[in-house]
Amino acid sequence: MEQRRINAVFSDKAFRDLETLAKEQGKSKTEVLRDAVALEKWFAEARNEGSRVLVERDGQVREIIPR
Repeated sequence: MEQRRINAVFSDKAFRDLETLAKEQGKSKTEVLRDAVALEKWFAEARNEGSRVLVERDGQVREIIPR
């Protein structure tokens, strides 16, 4: 599989969040970014297929990806 390299500019907060996620999950920053792209693609496909993505917290259900 061919791999591509990109450069990205992050705000300080976004970069700290990326570092935190990587440490918490025991992954590299690159792996966290790949996972984020895969999740965003899944959300987009679900939305395009007419699905709703819901989150339940404390008994409250909320749509997180409105159409």
